Amino acid sequence: MHKYRILSLLVLLLCGCAAPQAGFDVEQIRTNELLGAGYEYLDGKLFSIFCGGNGYADYEYVKSSCMTNTAKFVKSHGYDYFLMLAKDGDTSKTTGGYVSNGVFVPYEITKHSQYYTILFLTEKETKKSSNYYKVSDYYTEKLE
Repeated sequence: MHKYRILSLLVLLLCGCAAPQAGFDVEQIRTNELLGAGYEYLDGKLFSIFCGGNGYADYEYVKSSCMTNTAKFVKSHGYDYFLMLAKDGDTSKTTGGYVSNGVFVPYEITKHSQYYTILFLTEKETKKSSNYYKVSDYYTEKLE
């Protein structure tokens, strides 16, 4: 019986890791790429944003999730607009394998990432730029 509890626990843990994930939690103070996402304060209203997927998330999901979380981040700082000064994407592949019942089983994991440098804008500042992003196009606060 004890063996089945351990096996059930392992199955639950492994299934929980297989869901696509990307983005970052606005509540994080600061993280790094090893943790999957985060941001870095650069100067004034200037931030560097990093969002990465977990290997199960495709490129479009990571890109969309990163824009949503970036908009949420901007909103949490009291702004409704932001300017994307730089944006870059990255894809990395990790290959490896393991032995199961004497048979080598290869695998490949593809991870997608997005890197943004953003500047918070006030509504007045949007008059000076035509290529700004509006937070409400990517994120809407849920009323609780």
